Amino acid sequence: MSNRQFEVPVDIRRKTEVVQDRLGLIIILAVVALLTFLLFLLSVNLGFVLAKGAANLPNVSVLSEWHPYESTRIYDRNGKLIANIHGDEDRVVVTLKDISPNIQRAVMAIEDNRFYEHNGVDIRGTLRAASANFRGDDVQGGSTLTQQLVKNLFLSPERALTRKLAEALLAMRVERHYDKNKILEMYLNQVYWGNQSYGIEKAARRYFKKPARDLTIAESALLAGLLKAPEGLSPYAYPEAARKRQLEVMNAMVQFGYITEAQRKAAEEQQIDLTRHAPKPSKHPYFIQYVIQQLEEKFGDSAVRQGGLKVYTTMDEPVQDLAEKSLYDEMDTIKFSGVTEGSFVVENIANGQVLALVGGRDFDKNQFNHTTQQHRAIGSTFKPIVYLTAFRLGLITPETPIVDSPVCFNNGYSTWCPHNWDGKYMGAMDVRKALTLSRNTPTVKLGLKMGIDPVIETARLAGIKSPIDRNFSSLLGSAGISPLEVITAYSTIARGGVYLPPTVLLRVEDSRGREIPLDKPQPERRFDPEPVNNLVSILIDVVEKGTGKNAIIPGRQVAGKTGTTDEMRDIWFTGFTTDMVGSVWMGNDKYTPLHGIFSSNSAMVWGNFAREYYKMNPIPAGVFPKPEKILVERKIMRESKSFDEDEKAAKTAVDRTAPSLEPLDRTDPSMGYSPLHPGAGATSQPSASGRNNDLKPLVEPSSLGGTNDSGAPVPHP
Repeated sequence: MSNRQFEVPVDIRRKTEVVQDRLGLIIILAVVALLTFLLFLLSVNLGFVLAKGAANLPNVSVLSEWHPYESTRIYDRNGKLIANIHGDEDRVVVTLKDISPNIQRAVMAIEDNRFYEHNGVDIRGTLRAASANFRGDDVQGGSTLTQQLVKNLFLSPERALTRKLAEALLAMRVERHYDKNKILEMYLNQVYWGNQSYGIEKAARRYFKKPARDLTIAESALLAGLLKAPEGLSPYAYPEAARKRQLEVMNAMVQFGYITEAQRKAAEEQQIDLTRHAPKPSKHPYFIQYVIQQLEEKFGDSAVRQGGLKVYTTMDEPVQDLAEKSLYDEMDTIKFSGVTEGSFVVENIANGQVLALVGGRDFDKNQFNHTTQQHRAIGSTFKPIVYLTAFRLGLITPETPIVDSPVCFNNGYSTWCPHNWDGKYMGAMDVRKALTLSRNTPTVKLGLKMGIDPVIETARLAGIKSPIDRNFSSLLGSAGISPLEVITAYSTIARGGVYLPPTVLLRVEDSRGREIPLDKPQPERRFDPEPVNNLVSILIDVVEKGTGKNAIIPGRQVAGKTGTTDEMRDIWFTGFTTDMVGSVWMGNDKYTPLHGIFSSNSAMVWGNFAREYYKMNPIPAGVFPKPEKILVERKIMRESKSFDEDEKAAKTAVDRTAPSLEPLDRTDPSMGYSPLHPGAGATSQPSASGRNNDLKPLVEPSSLGGTNDSGAPVPHP
């Protein structure tokens, strides 16, 4: 039997198929090669772009000198915070040790749980956040705290790939340069928390009226929840949304082990006490306004509103409160009078420090500071300057006889005949009585003998800088002078002739606590003591026996002077003891006449204040130096025949016929009155000889046909 061989079928590929397979392989390899080449080009280009972009990124080393815009804090003399001044960002920077661990943990739990583990960019956290967002459970953000910090400090808020890449690069650089605690501190001080609050310290104080170091778990969770949408989750505008977000933060704190479940439940039950009203810049805005003006003149606007200065002022807040109450209470009492505005400034005589400054009735309605910006006629408040000039020149003593009688002089265009408020003249008296009763014609007569220039010189030496016209109406207080200048002049008198400009700044520190040197004003003697002592002895009589009786303080010497201007448009009182001086003005901005009140109402404000002031500050009562009894006569006193006649008449009549120096009726409207301009309440007659630049006295008005005793104002020529 033969063996049979079976053929096994073999699939033999055709030549064409082999060619096709090889061609496909070649195509695949070519495509892979092309893609590889393109990827290589792309990576090279991307690397070039990144390298170029990285080179243009900000230098993160500048953060070693990092200091964000910070509010300036203003304190009273006792270290009590009274105002915050800021520009666009209201911020107070604090160190991490002054920030509660509760808020640190709350922020990390909801914003960057792996903060202490990543190097600036958290890939795991980003993927987890993306997954949570996809599920609709948006609990944690994608960017790390470091990324958020560099975005706030260096980058624009635009949504672009290049910005995200730059953010990541900068974040990693920051992590290489600074430790985690410093980064967390910068973040908490930099970010915006809503309610016009930048930085955690400002947020804690604005929302809860407490420092950041005292924040509870519940308060911290509420604030940390705001970072996602500071205004959109506001507890004021959207309390339900804010509450929901707060619970999410507390749950995250439990999830990541920052607090226990028991702490979460306790925090959830805590009642949150929010500050309901946005705080005003200050409860004493006129004082603060003047402080800001002084600071800006010294340091500039940017340093004041963004530099984080700590400013310690001279204000004594209880004294400031008392000054405001004293002024406002009296203004409320005399609403019928037409008084709508007022000013009150109080100064420590020893050092020139302003203890209180009230510049108006309502800052929200009128920001014009009547103490520092207003320049009004001060009437008889100016008379002490006139008499001090005469004392300086040796022309008078308090006992020098003088006559209250009509007088006229030529002002170059017409004849001016000033008179007293009542249109009457009291005849012979001495200098003490003339000033105590605030008689006008004796004041003018002194001025005519001295000339106006010495009086202006005295005003300048005393501290008055406002323009004073070189005409004799200025003798009766027609020049516009600010209350701050008035108190400066009177404080010079109160110091016995020593000038010291008022100051509101005690100490200024920069944002790092370093004291900034200030120019400390130095006392300067401007007047010899004796002329001032003579004047003060009369101003004591003004209070005890004359127009300022409402300022009497039992057991304490008070000197002062009232002042009233034309048609009672302004009422003044400036008074001082041996340690304190204060000036009160009341009127209105429309410059309309007041009615039913007198300068005694301003003395009432001063007196009510001062009596309470010394209850708050039991300073021993001081006594003013007594003047020496020296009668000095100068040749100038005998140069004018008309004055000699007045003097002779006074010497023979003063002891027999002059009215006695008795206490006066405080409601007498004549007390403290002084016309505003030469023609007010005076006879104005054309000059017979034409223009007279010498301003010399004319004859007595009797030879001119008498005076207008009706008291009716005569328009200024």
